[in-house]
Amino acid sequence: MDSSVKKKWADVVLPYPPFGRFTYEVPDRFSSELCPGHRVLVPLGRRWMTGIVVDFVDHPEIQNLREIEDILDPYPLLTSKLLKLTRWIAEYYLVSWGEVIRTALPPGIFRKSRFIIYKNNKNNALDASLSDIQKDILTIVQEKGKISLQSLEKRLGQKKIRFVIGKLEKLKLIRTEHILEESRVRIKSEKWISLREEFDPETVKNLNKKAPKQADTVSMLMKYGGEVRRSDLDIDFSILRKLEKNGWIDIWEKEVFRESYQEIKSDSPRTYTLTEEQARAFSEIDNALKKKHFHVFLLHGVTASGKTQVYIESIQKVLDQGKTVLVLIPEISLTPQAVQRYRGKFGDRVAVLHSRMSSGERYDSWRKIREGKCQIGLGPRSAVFAPLQNLGLIIVDEEHETSYKQIDPAPRYHARDVAIVRGKFNDCVVILGSATPSVESYFNSLNGKYTLCRMTRRVDRTPMPRVIVVNQKEKEQRRGSKVFSPLLQEKMTERLERGEQVILLQNRRGYAPFLQCGDCGNIEECPHCDITLTYHQKYHQLRCHYCGFQKRAPDACSNCGGVKLRYRGIGTQRVEEEVAHFFPGTRLLRMDQDTTRRKGAHERIIMEFERGEGNILLGTQMVAKGHDFPGVNLVGIISADTGLHFPDFRSGERTFQLLTQAAGRAGRRNLRGEVVIQTYSPDNQILEFAIEQDYVKFYQWEIEQRKGLGYPPWGRLVAVRFKGEKKERVEKAAHSFSEVVAPCRFFEKLGPVPSPLSRIRGLYRYQIIFKGKGQHDPSGKILRNSVRKGIIRYYEKTDFPDVRAGIDVDPVDML
Repeated sequence: MDSSVKKKWADVVLPYPPFGRFTYEVPDRFSSELCPGHRVLVPLGRRWMTGIVVDFVDHPEIQNLREIEDILDPYPLLTSKLLKLTRWIAEYYLVSWGEVIRTALPPGIFRKSRFIIYKNNKNNALDASLSDIQKDILTIVQEKGKISLQSLEKRLGQKKIRFVIGKLEKLKLIRTEHILEESRVRIKSEKWISLREEFDPETVKNLNKKAPKQADTVSMLMKYGGEVRRSDLDIDFSILRKLEKNGWIDIWEKEVFRESYQEIKSDSPRTYTLTEEQARAFSEIDNALKKKHFHVFLLHGVTASGKTQVYIESIQKVLDQGKTVLVLIPEISLTPQAVQRYRGKFGDRVAVLHSRMSSGERYDSWRKIREGKCQIGLGPRSAVFAPLQNLGLIIVDEEHETSYKQIDPAPRYHARDVAIVRGKFNDCVVILGSATPSVESYFNSLNGKYTLCRMTRRVDRTPMPRVIVVNQKEKEQRRGSKVFSPLLQEKMTERLERGEQVILLQNRRGYAPFLQCGDCGNIEECPHCDITLTYHQKYHQLRCHYCGFQKRAPDACSNCGGVKLRYRGIGTQRVEEEVAHFFPGTRLLRMDQDTTRRKGAHERIIMEFERGEGNILLGTQMVAKGHDFPGVNLVGIISADTGLHFPDFRSGERTFQLLTQAAGRAGRRNLRGEVVIQTYSPDNQILEFAIEQDYVKFYQWEIEQRKGLGYPPWGRLVAVRFKGEKKERVEKAAHSFSEVVAPCRFFEKLGPVPSPLSRIRGLYRYQIIFKGKGQHDPSGKILRNSVRKGIIRYYEKTDFPDVRAGIDVDPVDML
C-alpha cells in the first residue's frame, strides 16, 4: 500500500438488535466516494451484514480492524440531516440508533448472511458418546443434507444451539457456512426493443426474401416508431435474438417505477378564492415561508373550514422557492382522498409512502423522493422519514391523532414530534392542523411556542351541524331496534328517501363485544389475553382482537353448562344486521379492521362511497377522520360512551375528539347537517362539550384536570413495561428494575403494577410509570436520563433473560 495514502476508518451502525456501532477500515478504493449515510456490506465474525456509515474516525482505539467489503448504493441512502434526526430519535426515545435507521429506510433492503449447516459425508454413523441434542441435530442434518440454523431451531423446538453446533463442527461431524442473502427488494426493469437505424422499404423487402419473420418484426418496430416494449410484441424471443445478433436491433433494460394508486384519477386543477379566514392564516404562514426559518404553526380550524386549501397554497409557495414538502396524514384510510387532492394540484410531483404498499412500490416511491424525481412526500406515520432534500415545509394534518405514535415495536416515536424536530434541523416551517388539537399542542400555542391560527367558520358559510342527544336510559328509546333509537331511525329514513348519504359510527367491531351466561354470569375470555372474546356472527366464532385466537361460539356455558347465553353490547356487524332489517334495499359499506385487511380495501370502500355507490357508510373510528363526502348530511353515533371510561387520563380527550370529528362529516356544500348522538351518559361533561362543539371550553376544563394531577403538558411521562411467559418472573423483573431507579424531586414513580391489560398473547405484563415534575424538569431530560441509566444497570445485573423490557417515552396509550 502507498504510505502517502492516509488511512480512514468508518463507524458503521448495524440495524439488527443486539448489534450496535462498529468501526471498520475504509479500503483505499472507497476512500474518495464513501460518505456518511452510505449502505455498506461488512464482516461480523463469520457472517456478513449490511450497515450504514454514520461517521469517520481519525484514531480508532482498536488496531488491525477489518475492512468494509463493499458499497451497495451509488449515493448515501440517508442524508446528513436524516442521520442527525435518527440519532436524536434514538437518544430521546431511549432505543438503539440501528433500530431507528432500520425504521427510516425501506423494508427489505438490508442484507445479512444465513447460517447453513451441512452434513459431512465422511461421517455417517452416530457416535454413542454424543448427547441427545447432538444426536438429534446430526440425524436431522443427515436427513436433509443441509439446513439453515433457523429451520433447525424450529424443527427441534428450541433455540440457543449454536454452542452445540460448534462442538459438532470441531468433531468434523458437520460443516457450516454463512451465505449472503439477497435483498428482498430490487429495482424493477423491463425489456425494450429499438431499431439501430432507419430501414427503407427496399431493405425490408430484401430481408423478407431471406427471413420473412424477421422482416415482419422490423416492419412492426417501424410502425411503433422504432422503439417498443418487449411485452407489447407477440413475437418469439428467438427472432429478436437473431435480429440483435445481425446488428439490426438493440435489446435493452429500462427501469420501471412501481406505482400505487394508479386507479385514482386526479381532480382537475381549479381556481379557488380563499375565504377571509383562510387568507389571514395563509398570510401568516407565507411571511414565515419567505424568511425560510424554523417556525411552527397550529392551524386550528373547525371541520370543513378549508385547512387543506391553506396547505395547498403553502405547498405551492414552497415549490416556487425550489424546495420540497412533507405531508403527513394520520391514517392509511385517508390516503386515497389525499392523493386525489394533492395530485389534482401537483400531479406526478407527489410520491406516496405507507406500510400497506408492497415492498417494491414503497422502495420505488422512496427512490423517486431520494433522487429528486418527486418534490412532495405524502403518507402516514413512517413517511416522516421520507428522504426529501432541501425541505421547506412539513404539514401534519389531524395532528391530534394517536395513530402518529408508534406503539410496537421500538422505536416508539411520535411522528408529529419527530416532524417538528425535523423542521428545526432543516430550518423550515411546520404546520400542525386540526379541528380538535391535542391538549399539548394547544398548550404550546397559548404559551408562544407555536403560532396559533384560528379558522372558526366553514368555507361555504354552512352552519355547523345540529347535534341531537338521545338518552338511551329512557325505555321508549329502546323499543323496536336494539341499535337505533326511534329518532335516529326517523332521521335515517328522511335522509335516505331524499337520496342523501348517512355515516354511522360504532367504535367496536364484530357482532357483540362479549358473550355472557344468563345463569352464572360467566363471560367467555381469551385464554391468552386478559380480554373478553368478541362474537363474530358470520362464522359463528368468538375471536380475540389482540392475539387472533378464535373458537366456535359455544352452545352452552363453559363454566356451568347453562344454555342461556346472551350476546352483550353492539359491534359493527350487529349494526349492519339491523340496517338490513330496518332499511331493506339500502346498500351499506362497512369499514373496520375486518373489512380492510386486504390491500386496497380502504381505497375501494372510500371511492365507492364517494361515487354514491353506497347509501350508508358504517365503521369504527376510521370513518370519522378527515373524510369529505358532499352527500353526507346525517351522522349517527350509535354509542357515544365507548372508550369514555377507559383507565387512561386521555380517554376524555379522545372521546371529545372522536365525537367532534365524526359530527364534522355532516353538512357540506351549503346544507346544514344533523348529528344524532346516542348515549347512556347524557350529563357527562365531555359529552356536553362535544355536543356544543366547543373546543376552547373543553380545553379549559381538561387542562385544569391535568394540572391537578401533574399529567402532560404539566409533566412528562415514561412508561417501562415488562412482559414474559411466567407471571412471577415478570413481577420480579419489574421490581428489580424499580430498585435501580429511585424517585427524586424531579419525578415520581407509579408502580410496578400489573398493566391494565395484564396479559396479551400469552405474555404477562407489568409496568412502571415515571411521571416528571414539570416545574423542575420541563423538558423531561433528567427523567429520561434516569431511566436510561436504570436500564443500563438493570441489564448489567439482570437475572431475567426471559423477560423483555420496553421503554415508551411520552406514551399515548396507558393500557
